[in-house]
Amino acid sequence: MGRPPLASLPEAVSVAVWVVVLLEMWAERHYGVRVLGAFVLPVAVMLSMSAVGRPLEGPDIDRALSGAWLWVHIGLALIGIAAFVLNFAGAVMYLLQERALKAKRPGTFYYRLPSLETLDRLTYRTLALGFPFLTTGLLLGALWARRVWGSIFAFDPLALFSFVAWAIYAATLAGRAAAGWHGRRAAYFAIIGFAALVLTLGAGFLLPGRHGS
Repeated sequence: MGRPPLASLPEAVSVAVWVVVLLEMWAERHYGVRVLGAFVLPVAVMLSMSAVGRPLEGPDIDRALSGAWLWVHIGLALIGIAAFVLNFAGAVMYLLQERALKAKRPGTFYYRLPSLETLDRLTYRTLALGFPFLTTGLLLGALWARRVWGSIFAFDPLALFSFVAWAIYAATLAGRAAAGWHGRRAAYFAIIGFAALVLTLGAGFLLPGRHGS
């Protein structure tokens, strides 16, 4: 191959799944959230399935997309996305646990999930971990696009949707830091941000663009 397995969207998604698994193992051990894998695994499976049957190389990979900046750009972005998968899982668990507590009729989730404080801390830490990686990855990607294609966006839907997702996570992090967002509000924003990432992936696979699928 002579290059990292990151040159096309299906390859990058496959690598992202492995990063998600590694981060999940770390978070499960660090935070003691034993059921985290049950929420992360379905997302990892869906990511894997999205890459099945897709061509491994985009149309412009040999002519334009090469060099160390490309691999660093993709690698950093993938770490950020993997952290946001855990961020999403933590948010879903938070809302489930909060609902169980309000119902005053504890069910299966109540006894298996950790406290709301632990889950809120998990969502914050994964947000704080993923955001700088995604930010740096997108910045390097924008600089590389300007150098190779002469434009930061180059009419690429994946890049445009990526910046929408970045803006949502930036607003969430700012809200937590400056406005004291936590709990349910932060969980909802985590889910919205992840939905934007899913749309980004869909745009990369379904819409024509520079990245190819």
